[in-house]
Amino acid sequence: MALPVTTVGAEPTPPSASSVQKQLDKLNEQVDKLVEKYNQAGEDLKTAKAKLKAATNAAKIERADFDKARRRVAQMAADAYKNGDMADLKTFVAGGDPQVLLDQNAVFTHLSRNRSSELTVYLAAAQRLQRRQAQAQEAYNDVRRRHADLKGQKKKVEKAINDQEKLLRRLGVPPDRPRSGGGGTYNGPASGSARVALQYAYAQLGKPYVYGGSGPNGYDCSGLMMRSWGAAGVNLPRTTYSQRSATKTVSRSNLQPGDLVFFSSLGHVGMYVGNGQMIHAPRTGKNVEVVPITSGYYASNFHSAGRP
Repeated sequence: MALPVTTVGAEPTPPSASSVQKQLDKLNEQVDKLVEKYNQAGEDLKTAKAKLKAATNAAKIERADFDKARRRVAQMAADAYKNGDMADLKTFVAGGDPQVLLDQNAVFTHLSRNRSSELTVYLAAAQRLQRRQAQAQEAYNDVRRRHADLKGQKKKVEKAINDQEKLLRRLGVPPDRPRSGGGGTYNGPASGSARVALQYAYAQLGKPYVYGGSGPNGYDCSGLMMRSWGAAGVNLPRTTYSQRSATKTVSRSNLQPGDLVFFSSLGHVGMYVGNGQMIHAPRTGKNVEVVPITSGYYASNFHSAGRP
């Protein structure tokens, strides 16, 4: 069996431009998806923090109601004790922990025997406070989990972007220099809110891609869409996935300026500007730009389109 002939000390064959571009495109897709997961984790964290704040405030209100009811019942117990009635009721109101109260089954005997409205209110307040405290604890635990998830997503994104930057340096591809000044101007046929959104997007031309960025100094793809349509009074969600869900599906053949165009299994989004082009925030090392979507990578990786 003949062995392949090799040349000692020969330089390895450099990769072709097309293979390098495929490698970079694949890495870009991975980074896009990680960025959107990072953005979603950030939105989830905001929701969890709001839930924690609401639960904590509700628990404070319930605590005030519980303490108020406890003071009333404590006075009632003191009066009853002086009269030789309900001698052990004082033990139920001595502490401030609602769980201690609820654990003492004898209180139900008192309630059934006494039918006191004050005791009924007291027991109900203890139950509500216990429930609110549990909800606040659950909300706190949710925030901690979301925060840990956010940190994990951030590390993954930063590693992927670092790999992306290394690849670009190896290829000798210099990063775009962010432009100074007022970006560009939209002069197309769009009207109404779509025109306002496009004018905002065009004003960002030349600003750098920043993962997790939503302006004003830099943007990622979904951040640019959110801010552009926000300028037109339309509140788009933060991520590509939620933006797709929040918009009306339009066919590729029925695209109008201002429509959102999605690519790579919702890993990337841009805004259609007309004439087969979109404006978008592309990737690390690039600036907000206008590119064609009728050929090349974006044509072959088109996913869907949505109209805000």
